[in-house]
Amino acid sequence: MDQFQTKEEVSVSEYIDTLNEGLRSFNARIIGEVTEVQLYPGRTYLFFKMKDKDNPALLTCFMWKRDYNLSGVELQVGLEVIISGAPSIYKPLGRLSFQTQTVELVGEGQLKKAYDELKARLDKDGLFREGRKRPLPTLPQKIGLITSKDGAAIGDFQVNLGRFGFKVMFVDSRVEGQLAVAELLSAIQTLKKKDIEVLVLVRGGGSLESLLAFNNETLVREIVNFPVPVLVGVGHEKDISLVALAADKMVSTPTATAEALNDSWQRAISLVQLDEQKIFSTFARSLANRQTAIEKSFQTMRRHLQSIFDDFRITENRFLRVIVSLRSRISELHRQFDGYPTILTRAMHALIHRTRSHVAAILTPVLSQMGYHIQTAKEGI
Repeated sequence: MDQFQTKEEVSVSEYIDTLNEGLRSFNARIIGEVTEVQLYPGRTYLFFKMKDKDNPALLTCFMWKRDYNLSGVELQVGLEVIISGAPSIYKPLGRLSFQTQTVELVGEGQLKKAYDELKARLDKDGLFREGRKRPLPTLPQKIGLITSKDGAAIGDFQVNLGRFGFKVMFVDSRVEGQLAVAELLSAIQTLKKKDIEVLVLVRGGGSLESLLAFNNETLVREIVNFPVPVLVGVGHEKDISLVALAADKMVSTPTATAEALNDSWQRAISLVQLDEQKIFSTFARSLANRQTAIEKSFQTMRRHLQSIFDDFRITENRFLRVIVSLRSRISELHRQFDGYPTILTRAMHALIHRTRSHVAAILTPVLSQMGYHIQTAKEGI
């Protein structure tokens, strides 16, 4: 604002613009009771007024209906709420109003009442019906993750996510308070355009008040209409968040979320290991059977060969006995033939003598008649 000290005069518009620029720094969360609501049907904005319970101080508030619908709170006279935003001067009227970004209920009782009413309405619309929900993809790889980069949830998720080749596309977003609704919706719209197989939304546990953004109707319907299955891991003390109830699968912690994504991979690995064991067992049994068959074949061959060898030995023994017999016979023949020359000589001499005697006996009378005389060697013929 120091610029006005160097100028003699400024326009009203310039002055208000400068004031509004300064007023943005007075961002605040204000608690109070609603005293008047002007919804202006057909318009894109509304006005309401709020005051302290025990003080006449009054604050006029402006809010875009887009933000009002995102807040999920129905403003009513007498309702105590917390609003967040910053003051601003509306130039055409020169009126100061509080530019409201979010509205939230005050007190556990009011929050629980709003939670139960919205839960009943969404349940009636079938948003929590189990038959509507889709199974998580088998062996997923492309994951869209929404959470706060500064929270503990992202660390728990990453540490417990298995090494199965996951490709995680991360979008940072607030996950606490009413201001988180707009960021969560923006993150969902971003990932809706990406090539992912499953959307994951995680944050740590908290009270109903801290989980206010996850009980927002607009966010719930976006989760239901997301093009791929949605896995939500949002902790809770008592009541399950409506976003978790509407998700295709809900778990209670970021760690459990990572384990849910690991599950089909681990089951696949177990099946592979089981099949591997079956293959080795079958191979071992087959090898054992083949070995048994081979051993039986060897035993059969051994028996046959032994039988052949036994028959050969019998034949060999018989042959040897024949050879021995032949040898004995030949020896006997040799002994017999050894005396034959002498015996033959004697027989020949005896035969010659007998023959000579017979010839002499036959021829002597004949020759004598013819005048011949046979003289033997002894007589000197």
